[in-house]
Amino acid sequence: MNQVPPAHPSPAPAPQQPQRTSDPARTRFIIIWVIVGVMLLGAAASAVGSLQRTVYGARGTVTQYLDALQRGDAASALDVPGVKLSADELKSAGLPENASDKLLRNSVISPVTETSFVSDTAMSDGTHQVTYDFMIGDDSGTAVFELTKIGGFFGHWEFSTSPLAAVNLSVNHTTQFSMNGADFDTRQVAPKGTEPAFDNIVNVLIFTPGRYDFAVDTDYLTADADEVFADSPGQVEEASVDAEPTDAFIEAAQEQFNAQLDECATQVILQPTGCPFGFEVTDRVSGEPAWSISSYPEIELVPGSNSWEVPNSEATATIDVDIQSLADGSIDKVTENVPFKAFGNVYLFSDGTVTAQLLTKETASGDDEDDAN
Repeated sequence: MNQVPPAHPSPAPAPQQPQRTSDPARTRFIIIWVIVGVMLLGAAASAVGSLQRTVYGARGTVTQYLDALQRGDAASALDVPGVKLSADELKSAGLPENASDKLLRNSVISPVTETSFVSDTAMSDGTHQVTYDFMIGDDSGTAVFELTKIGGFFGHWEFSTSPLAAVNLSVNHTTQFSMNGADFDTRQVAPKGTEPAFDNIVNVLIFTPGRYDFAVDTDYLTADADEVFADSPGQVEEASVDAEPTDAFIEAAQEQFNAQLDECATQVILQPTGCPFGFEVTDRVSGEPAWSISSYPEIELVPGSNSWEVPNSEATATIDVDIQSLADGSIDKVTENVPFKAFGNVYLFSDGTVTAQLLTKETASGDDEDDAN
């Protein structure tokens, strides 16, 4: 039998090689992605630069401060770097060392209603001057702020000149005053240990920009407002309020003067003690004299050195007395009007208490007596 030789398997077809991208197409692909990457890097750099200028830059710091003033948020404004000042920093900034920060509060901020960025100028010393136009109500102005950078590229900016200013405030004839409608007392802002006086001078810190009205408006005292429009950081502004008595104050003083004169009239002697009137006779008095006030003084109040004063005011007392003649012993009933001048001091205390002091030439001090003549 013939043997059949074993069949040899046919060789497997060789695997197909993937088709390679042509070199020009590959180059175009790389170039496109390089361009996209450069554009993304440029956009990122631009975004970082924009943030550095507007949010994290000098302009952003000023915007943060002005936004706080627009909200009437004193605490946030003071938290912006470079705003708050210590006593030593006040002196370095050219502001009064004893200027009080107690009126840097929400109730007296005059909200900045509109702001408009003008410029951010780099100075040769590395500081920046940032300028903003602003509106406060119907008033407009321009404020320039100085800032410096602390740290490297991602450091922060702070005010190199604090945006605070000060007001040298004279409060005359009282310790009470109002600031933008909020009531205060000079004792709240005066240096520790300062005694209250009839005329007072205090220094208070204020935010800039700002508009501040100082006035006096109480039941017994009034004063026209003195306005300070502060748009320059580091400046010392001047304001003064001169309190004048209201009709209610004059009426209260009048009542006390009348009551004291009535008390004088109860004395059954010819020369009532501590009173501005009396009666002299050369004969003998029979019985007790009787006094009455027939015409009360119409007082006015004028400021003195330490209190309100009542200058000479015309008045009349009437005496009824029996006078016995030393010559023949006869008795005459005498009724006589006795003109006199009333004057004195009136004190108004912070709790609203009014105290009048009726004076005579014997009880008045030298200065008071001179004023009464």
